[in-house]
Amino acid sequence: MHSVSYDGPMKQFRACLGEALDLPAMSGAELDALRERADSRQFSLVTVGEFKRGKSTLINALIGARLLPVGVIPLTAIATVLEHGEQASVEVIFENDEHREIMPQALADYVTEKGNPHNEKRVHEVRITWPSPWLAAGVRIIDTPGIGSVYRHNTDMAYRYLSKADAVLFILSADQPLGQAEMDFLADAQAYAGRIFFLLNKADLLCETELTESLDFARRTLEGVLGRAVPVYPVSARMALEAIQSGDQALLDKSRFPDFTTVLERFLVEGKDYALVSALAKRMLRIVSQSRAKTQLAIASLRISAEELQSKLAAFEGKLGEMEREKRAFTILLEAEAKRLADQELTDDADAFKGRLIGELEDKVKARFEANRRLHSRELRVDLEQYVRQEVLMAWDGFRREEEERVAGLFQDLCSRFGGKIDGMVDELFRFSSELFSVEFEVVGAQADWSEKSRFYYKYWNEPPALKIITSSLVLALPKILGDNLIFKQALRYARELAETQAGRVRYDFAQRLDKSMRDFKVAMLERVDTARTGIEGAIRKGMERNEENAAQADAHSRELAAELERLTQLADELRPMVVLESGV
Repeated sequence: MHSVSYDGPMKQFRACLGEALDLPAMSGAELDALRERADSRQFSLVTVGEFKRGKSTLINALIGARLLPVGVIPLTAIATVLEHGEQASVEVIFENDEHREIMPQALADYVTEKGNPHNEKRVHEVRITWPSPWLAAGVRIIDTPGIGSVYRHNTDMAYRYLSKADAVLFILSADQPLGQAEMDFLADAQAYAGRIFFLLNKADLLCETELTESLDFARRTLEGVLGRAVPVYPVSARMALEAIQSGDQALLDKSRFPDFTTVLERFLVEGKDYALVSALAKRMLRIVSQSRAKTQLAIASLRISAEELQSKLAAFEGKLGEMEREKRAFTILLEAEAKRLADQELTDDADAFKGRLIGELEDKVKARFEANRRLHSRELRVDLEQYVRQEVLMAWDGFRREEEERVAGLFQDLCSRFGGKIDGMVDELFRFSSELFSVEFEVVGAQADWSEKSRFYYKYWNEPPALKIITSSLVLALPKILGDNLIFKQALRYARELAETQAGRVRYDFAQRLDKSMRDFKVAMLERVDTARTGIEGAIRKGMERNEENAAQADAHSRELAAELERLTQLADELRPMVVLESGV
C-alpha cells in the first residue's frame, strides 16, 4: 500500500484559512485556534469485537508484520496503540506513569492474559511506533481486548477505548454467529464512532456455500440492530498476512483482504477529514458572518448623519448594559455547575472507590501477613508497611487514570453547554446592532469549540507521608505470636488511614484543577463577548470619525470597505459547501 494522502477537503479549508488571515476584519486569535485544531488532528481507528475473532491478526495483516501476539486462547488483555514512526519501538506505560521501552518480542509478557494475568503488572497501555503507511498522517490503530470473555476487565477496557474511536473496525467471525455481547456492544459503538466497518474474519474456514450463509446471517442481524443495511467484508486476516509476507498476490486475492483495504484506504483519503472540515468550516463561516456584519455596520455608519449615529450608539450602549447582566448570570451559573461537578460527581466517585479499596486491602493485608509470619517481627512490620504503601499507590493511580477521563468528559460537556450560551450572547449583540443599522446578519450555528489543554491528574506523594505503622519496643519484646498479631492490627489501621488520606488528596487535587480549568474557560468565553462588543463598537465609532472627513476621503474609505465586504462574501460562498460535506465512501 502507498502512503495515504489527506489532501482534498482539508486542503480546501486551509486555502480558505489563508485567505481569511489576509483580511483585516477577521479575528486573528480565532483563526489561529482553527488552524491549531486542523494541525493537531489525530484519527483513532479502534478494533473491537468478541474474544478470538482475530482482531490482532487483522492488525498484523494491515501493517504487514507478525507484531501483535496471537493464539488459541483469549490473549489481548491490555490495549495497544499503534502510531506511525520511522523506527519501530514498543513502550509500556504503567499505572504509576512509569514508561519502559521493551523489545517487540517481549510484548506478550505485558499485553496477554498468559504473560500478565489479570494485569498483575499494572500496565495502563502499550504504545508502538511502526513504519506502516496505514499509520501515516495522524492515523493510529488501537487493538482492544475482546469483549465477552471470562475476563471481565477485558470487556471494561474495550468500552473505555470505544470513547476514543473516530472509526471502528468491528470484527466478526465466519465460524461463529453474532453473539448478544457483540450486539450490545455495537449499540454503544454507534454513539461514539463516526464510521463502523464490519469484517467477517476467518472466511477461509468455510466453503463458499457456508460462507454465503454466514455472511447473509451477519448482514440480517446487523440490520436488525442498526435499523439499516450495512456492508460486511468477508476476509481471512491469517491468509492475508501470510500472502503479504511471502509476496503471494494470488493468495492475497484469495484472502479477500484487498476488497476491504481498498474501501478503508478510500475512506482515509476521502472520508476521514469530512466531519472535521465540516465543523471547522462552520466555525469559520460564523467568524466570517460576524466580520461581514462589522464591515456593513462601518459602511452604514458612513451614510447617516452624526446626530442619528449618536442616537444609535446610545441604543447600542443600552444593549451592552443588558449584556453585562447576562455575563454576570453566566458566571454565577458556570461556577455553580463546576462546584457541583467537584462536590458531587468527583466526591461520590472517590468515596465509593475508597470504600471498595479498604475492603480489598483488609483481605490483601491478611493474606500478606499469613504468607510472611515466619519473618522476624521487625522485618514483618517493614514488609507490611511497604506492601500497603505499594497497594494504595497503584490502586489510586488506577482510579486517577479512569476518573481523569471521566471528569475531563464531564467538563467538556459543561464547556460545550456554556460555550453555546456565550455564542448566543454574541449572536444577540450582532443581531441587535444589525437591525439597528438595517444591515444583513447571517446567524451561523456552530458547535461551541473549547480546547481544554489542562489535564486532570494528581501526583502521588513526593516524600513518604508521616503516617506509618508505629511499633513500640514493647510490642517487639512480646512473644512473637502476640507481637505479630498487634503488628497485623496496626497494619490494617495503617491501610485504612492511608487510603482515607489519599482519597482526600485526590479529591483536593482534582477540585483545584477543575477550578483552574473553569476559570480559564470563563475568561476565554467572556473575552469572546468583549471582542464582539469592541468590534461592533469600533465599526460604529469609525463611521463617526469618517463622517468628519471630506467627501473624497469618505468615498475612498467606503470603496475600501465595499471591497473588503466583497472578499468576505466570496469567502463565505467558498465555505458553505464545506459545511455540508459528506463522505461518499
